[in-house]
Amino acid sequence: MKRNIKTIAIIGGGPSGCSIATLLKRKGYTVAVFHLEKRPEIIVGESLVPAIIPYLRKLGVEDEVKSYSTYKPGASVWVNKDEEATSPFSFGGGGLPPYAYNVPRIKFDKTIFDLAVKEGVTFFSHAAKLERVGNSDELKLSDDTLVAINDFFKGQPDLIVDASGRSRTISRLLDIPTKEGERKDIAVFAHLSGAEKIEPYNIHLHRLEKGWNWRIPLPDRISVGVVIDPKHLKEYGDTKEEQYDNFLKSDETLRKFTANAKRETGVAQYNNYQLISQKMYGKNWLLTGDAGGFLDPIFSSGLFLAIKGSFAAADAISMGTDVAFKKYQKDQLYELAIWQKLVDTWYSGSLFTLFKVGQDRMDTAIGRYIGPHMQRHLTRIFSGEAVYKSYSRRFLNFVFGPMLSLMKLGRLHNRKTSDLAIK
Repeated sequence: MKRNIKTIAIIGGGPSGCSIATLLKRKGYTVAVFHLEKRPEIIVGESLVPAIIPYLRKLGVEDEVKSYSTYKPGASVWVNKDEEATSPFSFGGGGLPPYAYNVPRIKFDKTIFDLAVKEGVTFFSHAAKLERVGNSDELKLSDDTLVAINDFFKGQPDLIVDASGRSRTISRLLDIPTKEGERKDIAVFAHLSGAEKIEPYNIHLHRLEKGWNWRIPLPDRISVGVVIDPKHLKEYGDTKEEQYDNFLKSDETLRKFTANAKRETGVAQYNNYQLISQKMYGKNWLLTGDAGGFLDPIFSSGLFLAIKGSFAAADAISMGTDVAFKKYQKDQLYELAIWQKLVDTWYSGSLFTLFKVGQDRMDTAIGRYIGPHMQRHLTRIFSGEAVYKSYSRRFLNFVFGPMLSLMKLGRLHNRKTSDLAIK
């Protein structure tokens, strides 16, 4: 049965909320976004992947994003302080652009916000209070909220979209079951001037003795972050600023490239990077972006999943059928699960083990034969393409699982995956 949807309330005015608002407005819906302007000084999610570029083009904002961002041609990964593997996105082949951007998030978010304003989306600087209708999963805006917006919808909106990010407004209200990742890492990061860059435009990712580190080149600064088990950080101070500054000084790798750096911002902290709601829609509501699920930042998938999800949600809403909403939920949960599997290869040590085994076998017949093929599909992890190419998914499932095991049984390598796991 097709739902009669004409008016839509969106909770949250970040990239996810503003993207879906723009798309729905273009489709002719009456749309209003509830948005409180209280952005932090710096925001996680500054490095884009090539898979997002087609969506930026569809929105019509790539040129503007390009104007204030740093060109990103690839990713550089350090297994340890001395061993680096660089993957230019061009190695991935496929149909994606061979580049992405590292973006100042305040400017990027404003670009997506301004686009929604330009498209005619209405914004309310008012918190939307939601109420549950009886014991059902139907929701409504409170009477106070309707009064505050001067009865904009002429009653209740036909649909409420939760794009509130990690606030997870609807999930918390309805106590929707979630699936949590096994790890409980936190991220602390800041913007530094004077930090060393090795590959000038690539994102830099280092496996450390404790946790891992990112360096993201921005136009006038470097975003330097550490993702780590919180029990390790406690050794370095009582505040997040003390912990961040002291950890950078104590770790040999970090000390090397931040020795002459100056912290230009406060320290931001994000907790628990792996949480997925197991229900994405209900009678008159839908979740999108981080409100539906979020993952560890290692492969820079956050903004891509948020904006791609906005396109998928807008399509489901415009189709308006239960089948369309079910497909939206199924697709979102499937994509998040695949991304989570890739994240797990980083933390378990499988990705690093594969890199080391590849180095060991590079000059053998099998290494020369499979090496370029392997590099292509590993690069697609960092471009975002590996999740959406069925052959890449199957191939990577094979190499991270049976192939490494079979090579060990055949005495083609003797490495233990756990030796390279993120501690």
